[in-house]
Amino acid sequence: MKARTTVVLAACFAAALVASLLLWRRSGSQPPPPPDVAAEPTVEVGVRVGDRDADRGWFLMASEEVAQRTPPDDVVDCRALHAWALREGALPVGQAAHTITFSANHRTAIESTYVRIAPDPTPYPADRGAPVVRLLCLPRAGAAPAFPDPADVDFRVNGDPRPVTFDQRHEVAPGADASFDVVVDLTGTTGPFAYRVEVGIAEGGEFRMVGVNGGDGVFFATEDGGGMGYWPATTTWTMGPARTRTHCPAVSNPMPDQRVECA
Repeated sequence: MKARTTVVLAACFAAALVASLLLWRRSGSQPPPPPDVAAEPTVEVGVRVGDRDADRGWFLMASEEVAQRTPPDDVVDCRALHAWALREGALPVGQAAHTITFSANHRTAIESTYVRIAPDPTPYPADRGAPVVRLLCLPRAGAAPAFPDPADVDFRVNGDPRPVTFDQRHEVAPGADASFDVVVDLTGTTGPFAYRVEVGIAEGGEFRMVGVNGGDGVFFATEDGGGMGYWPATTTWTMGPARTRTHCPAVSNPMPDQRVECA
């Protein structure tokens, strides 16, 4: 009797299993996913032209085509306009802050950071247009943009290319990035040029180089182009109390008391 009961239970179990498999096949659902495999710990490094003090005003260089563009209606301050202009293709000039950001898929500490910035032979893309217009943003009429102090310069692209090691410790975790700024002097050349940012980190007592921006660490900058015998064209956005645009044409060989008709 006991053996017969066991056989009956086994048959019932098998039937239930077959029925469930048929139901799963008819429903078209996918089989359950395999158990998660722990991802390898990684640290990623992002570098961008920073916006330190951008709310106080700034200027970039842009092509004539970019300078004529109108930003979206939701761009209502100089910080937002700075980000928009860089996305559109405007280039930094002079002494520009750069923001280095660490992100990771695990909790870790960046014990120190090695940074090197040097010229790069990558040619400036011809289809971007020559950056010949000063693109200026003022939070309000009469404001004076804030520029980094020469004493803050950490790197000179067209000067001494020696690396700098920053000993500050940065705690990083998923969803909790860490960042800091370095100031790069971009003067010393004519026209648009490329430069490369290289970053290494010390983590867990070990040092390694880390690819910047997913492996693309090349940036472009340019000179202002102005001097005693030439005033570049200037497009100025004044953001308050209402957003307005003023354009002043370029002037060659200006007289000392010459005034430019702007519109």
